[in-house]
Amino acid sequence: MKTFNIYHHPIHGYEAVKIGFSWPAFFFTFIWMLLKRLWLHAAVYMGLYLLLELIGNVAEQAGPGRASGTLLLLTAAAYFALWLVPPIKGNQWREVNLRSRQYVFKGTVEADSPEAALAAISDNR
Repeated sequence: MKTFNIYHHPIHGYEAVKIGFSWPAFFFTFIWMLLKRLWLHAAVYMGLYLLLELIGNVAEQAGPGRASGTLLLLTAAAYFALWLVPPIKGNQWREVNLRSRQYVFKGTVEADSPEAALAAISDNR
């Protein structure tokens, strides 16, 4: 069983947001952000990704040496962090985004899927 926070908007209906790690954000980070309407997060993510690409290319062009090796190692660590932050924080970002779009928190439900969580909350109405 997973735990979901349920939000409601008078026009757009209900949304279920899982509490905790987001596997879809882990595997499909940028696409997941776009699908969940996290526009600013997606733009920052893409900007950081492109910046890391640029830094990595500069380090590779610099040739062998201690400074370029250190820069490549730091770039790899930054890629790893960039890959892990959205799945860890993504659902929290999503909740903040829903609240900013006038969704109202309706409760917390334990269910096997978002659809089951939405069905459970609509049964309690």
